Amino acid sequence: MEPIKKMVKQASTQVERERDAFASTLGITGVQMSVIDFLANQPGHTSPQNAIAHEFGIKRSTTTVMVQRMAKRGLVQRINAENDKRQKLVQLMPMAEKLISRIRTYMIDDDQKLRAHFASDELAVVQRVLDFIKEGTAHEID
Repeated sequence: MEPIKKMVKQASTQVERERDAFASTLGITGVQMSVIDFLANQPGHTSPQNAIAHEFGIKRSTTTVMVQRMAKRGLVQRINAENDKRQKLVQLMPMAEKLISRIRTYMIDDDQKLRAHFASDELAVVQRVLDFIKEGTAHEID
């Protein structure tokens, strides 16, 4: 049997390919699509920039570059938080808001197609495995 983490990495690569392919039909990247989806689910379609970094498990500097690129394309804008001028908020722009319904439909359909192939108890085991990996298994290895 293949190592589980190798299979997770291969599956992740396939997921990224599929999302990139759909996102390209919208004129954006898969990562941009994921950020738009995340922001679309936040109140006012706005989120602190550090929440985006946390959601996607990426560094602050990486998030800054990504948000700057999205801002250049007119997808988001960076604004100062009212209560803390040091904190940057990221807000969807009308160009990105026009894509929300198509992105949501894709995400829901994609998830339903996957789930249709497995029983709920099987999905629960997959969830446990993925949560364990996500939390970091290095501390468990002697």
